Amino acid sequence: MKFGTPVAALILMLSLQGRSEAQDSSATIRIAANPGGWRLEADAPPKTLRAVWEVSPSLVTPSWSVMAVQSIPEGRAGWTNVVGVPPDTAFFRIRTYDTPGFNAQLDRLIVKVREAYPEATLLESSPLLTSTVSELPDGVGLRAVLHVAKGTVVAQQSDPLADPQIDFNPAPWLGDMLLPWPVEMNLEEAESLLRNAGFASEYKTLTLRRPVYPGMIEPYFIFGTPRFGFVFVGTSTKKVFREN
Repeated sequence: MKFGTPVAALILMLSLQGRSEAQDSSATIRIAANPGGWRLEADAPPKTLRAVWEVSPSLVTPSWSVMAVQSIPEGRAGWTNVVGVPPDTAFFRIRTYDTPGFNAQLDRLIVKVREAYPEATLLESSPLLTSTVSELPDGVGLRAVLHVAKGTVVAQQSDPLADPQIDFNPAPWLGDMLLPWPVEMNLEEAESLLRNAGFASEYKTLTLRRPVYPGMIEPYFIFGTPRFGFVFVGTSTKKVFREN
């Protein structure tokens, strides 16, 4: 399994005027400042499929928060992110990957299922993890459960770029509410919220679902953590809490 790493240098945003630039061996970040906000630009490897933009108020005790996740079906080198006016001091970085992220991979899987079942609606989805991780590794397989007119479809994809195995079951799937797709949050942002809420960063299971249970008002990324049990991250409210 391969993990993505930050490929661009960090930029200190401290009373900057005009443009600033930083680079490392594999990428360059540029910034253009104007009264309406900041325009971040990055030159990354041409096979990049996904860019994760992050910000931290400090490098002494870094607390990286995801600002945006961008994903495309074909690789490109140039990436742009427009943000509002940041605080006086902030550090930015970009992580780039040559594989689709969880959300993009799930979107492709749903599209494949809907070729045979146009009415299919997502119920839940999980990556096929085999070990404890702090960030979803590249190339991990995916499983999704979808409601269809006469039952349930379980789709599994062991390779993100391969065709999935699609199995139909006439029985209904119990315990989950239908999920709107796409949800309002990418997994990368959920991982940063989990970490910044003090629940460490390691998890051994992950499911996107909305359980049929009082108080469950939105889709959740549910992390099965070694230390804290199940931790929920709301995709709309961004609230982070432990299982009762």
